[in-house]
Amino acid sequence: MTPKRTIVVVAALVVALLAGGLSYLFLHNAQEQAFKNAKLVPAYVVSKSIPRGMAGADAVRLGFFSEKSVPSEIVPPTAVTDLSALGGKTAIASFPPGEVLVSGMFVSAAQATLTFSQVIPAGEVAVTVSVDAVHGVANLPQPGDKVDVLTTVNGAEAYLLQNVTILAVGQNTAGQAGGTTTASSTTNTSGLFTFAATPQNAARIAFAQQENLGIYLVLVPPNNSVTSVPLFNVGNLLSGPPS
Repeated sequence: MTPKRTIVVVAALVVALLAGGLSYLFLHNAQEQAFKNAKLVPAYVVSKSIPRGMAGADAVRLGFFSEKSVPSEIVPPTAVTDLSALGGKTAIASFPPGEVLVSGMFVSAAQATLTFSQVIPAGEVAVTVSVDAVHGVANLPQPGDKVDVLTTVNGAEAYLLQNVTILAVGQNTAGQAGGTTTASSTTNTSGLFTFAATPQNAARIAFAQQENLGIYLVLVPPNNSVTSVPLFNVGNLLSGPPS
């Protein structure tokens, strides 16, 4: 390599390292600014995608969780504080990185053998999100209810999906194998909601959850009609009707 070419390569490497360092500082400062006024508490967070049926002991041993300091308002009351509690349990669903680990994510072998897949409508899949009580309508929705899913995009609140059917809240389901439909009226303290959605919509929900875009659930009445709702931001927040 000629001296001139060596100088060019070294210069490019320096520029790349400098850009990477500046990007890290920018993201680090942005995170610090977002968390500055929040009360941070320790919590275990999913660090690698967990497949349904994975043994809890294996997930712990293989490093599928990391302990992080997160704002207390997004930590459900059933957040797992001791990873040994996952022993002898398996993942009830697939969970993407970024979700706070709660007790309802892993269940005993007896609970995991239930054929939950039989309650999923043909052509759809089941996808689970984790939200706190404020974003989950005070944990009032029950299996069989329908909700609209909102998310934040570029500083604006937008409807992601409408009339999404809830298959389960925590470990309580809207149906059992064989077609018997039952809905539990117990309070959902896990913060876990499992929806029926097309594969495409499931991917949209998973992306919004994984990117921490602020999933917000809105409980809707039976036979609710799908309506067109504009995006709302600071500029047009007060432009709508007062009631």
